[in-house]
Amino acid sequence: MRKRIEEVLDQINIAHLRHRKINTLSGGEKQRVAIGAVLTLQPKILVLDEPTSQLDPQAAEEVLTTLQKLNSDLGLTIVLSEHRLERVVQYADRILYLPGQGGRPLLGSPREVLSQVDLMPPLVKLAKKLDWTPLPLTIKEGRRFARSLSLPSPADAAEPEAGGNGRGARNALLLMEDLWFSYNGNEALKGINLSVGPGELVALMGRNGSGKTTLLKHIVGLIRPARGRVQLWGQDIKGTEVQSIARKVGYVPQDPGSLLFADTVREELEFTLRSHNLSGARYDDLLQSLQLSGLLDSYPRDLSGGERQRAALAAILVADPAIILLDEPTRGLDYYQKQALSQFLSQKKAEGKAIIMSTHDVELVASCAERVVILGEGQIVVDGPARKVMSDSMVFSSQVNKLFGDDRLIVVEDVLRAIAQ
Repeated sequence: MRKRIEEVLDQINIAHLRHRKINTLSGGEKQRVAIGAVLTLQPKILVLDEPTSQLDPQAAEEVLTTLQKLNSDLGLTIVLSEHRLERVVQYADRILYLPGQGGRPLLGSPREVLSQVDLMPPLVKLAKKLDWTPLPLTIKEGRRFARSLSLPSPADAAEPEAGGNGRGARNALLLMEDLWFSYNGNEALKGINLSVGPGELVALMGRNGSGKTTLLKHIVGLIRPARGRVQLWGQDIKGTEVQSIARKVGYVPQDPGSLLFADTVREELEFTLRSHNLSGARYDDLLQSLQLSGLLDSYPRDLSGGERQRAALAAILVADPAIILLDEPTRGLDYYQKQALSQFLSQKKAEGKAIIMSTHDVELVASCAERVVILGEGQIVVDGPARKVMSDSMVFSSQVNKLFGDDRLIVVEDVLRAIAQ
């Protein structure tokens, strides 16, 4: 057994972690350790359920590269379920598409399946809109077609919508000043200064363990700073009870199960309304936006991961909070559901809500965020307009932006508008 363990440590490049405590590992390292633990049993088939759903882009790439190596070097058969096809399609030999609701499954090569379905990564969506054949599956393949497009030069094009921290600094709903916090002597937040105003949608991005969740918990009062202060509507929340803060600040954590305890989705929403003295309020539009209308009488714990995520969102947002905090809101959601969420958040932004979401989903950020804040080791390293921050980033960039390298073009619709000019 010891020999087998040593071989696995070397095979998936985690030998340097052998004496590390699990709680000190990054998300990607934990995932590779979990894979290694299974490999010691020498399976012929490895089955993974959304192995990258909670990982930042770099960690996800490390895990997928590890799986590719296991497949090519050991001949290991790998079956994985995944909603973010842009991450995995280049590694797959075949795709099994399960449409649900009695639809007919499709099994074939990635190119065969994606040419027949509407569920697809942005690159494939753009390629099908522009009739690119053969269908490109990677950024490298897509660039061959992109070079032939006639697009307006930056001087001729309309400027993209501005974002950044200007509005947040004035009339801020949220203000964090010189915020510091430590877990067991390890500094998790270091001198955070952040302001967010009404009608802003801010994406918090960064590697696993960079401090995103810790920052969100400070806003809702679940964690209190060691130094510095958090202000909501100009008032320091020091000493304010979490329940009082929750009347105006809605927080949806990474694990939706922690919010769901009632017997039906309907009861979850009604409980929130009673807690906020809003009994009788209508929520039909919310249910439709989150595609939950047919699940009102379902037991929340019997729902799929994506359905639980949407039920948790509804249970918090039904109270119509002025500040919305979301921690990895697209976990378990497919492209259709993410698009609906993006439209819903854009609507709330237009209504004047302040929205802060921690996410690794660069495509969601590209579709609806106007401002991106990147954290690194507990510090804000970048805070600026989403288009510029994503275009300048080697890691947190959308597929379309990687394709064209232009901050005017970060989603498919940007390209189609540019072509039409």
